[in-house]
Amino acid sequence: MDLIEKIKSIEKYVCEYFEDLGMDDPVEEGCFAEYEEVRGATDKEIHDFENHFNIVLPKDLKEIYTYKNGSRFFPFLPAFIDNRDYSFTLLSLEEIKHLKEYFQNKNALFTDFPDYFSKEEIKRQADPRLQPYLFHKKRIPFAQYCDSCYLMLDFIPGNLGQAGQILCYVHDPDEVLYVCPDITSLINDIRENIITTS
Repeated sequence: MDLIEKIKSIEKYVCEYFEDLGMDDPVEEGCFAEYEEVRGATDKEIHDFENHFNIVLPKDLKEIYTYKNGSRFFPFLPAFIDNRDYSFTLLSLEEIKHLKEYFQNKNALFTDFPDYFSKEEIKRQADPRLQPYLFHKKRIPFAQYCDSCYLMLDFIPGNLGQAGQILCYVHDPDEVLYVCPDITSLINDIRENIITTS
């Protein structure tokens, strides 16, 4: 089963088991119909986006954006991260550009916020796969949950990480968590969780 077919199986699951995800019926609410109308991004739109941020998107994420340039209000990424459930929506390329105007638009270490993070908290969050930044221009948020939690592409990995790995920014209390090496792994993890719970 290819990546897009896996996503379609997740779409079906969300529509059928929305109550298990703590959601309203996406079909009845109309958000799935809106999602179905979302087109994929063109090669030019993806290329312009990459040039704008001076990055190269991973091949698998490009494939997803070629299928759907955002998901509007339909959360087709019901992820389980750090023992917590999040139903993420995919941001469009334009939404990412807008978000980056005020979020992950500067480089700031956890140690730059001593009033918010104690030395113990910073040590607890340390992960050799990540650099110790709360914010960084080379982290690209691409999915969101409740306007406060974001999945991000990480282009400044730590010594044991890899460029393009997936991180999760969680707000209040603020933390940055390692999720998986790439979007394909995330989709596979979601599908595995779906299979075991449905």
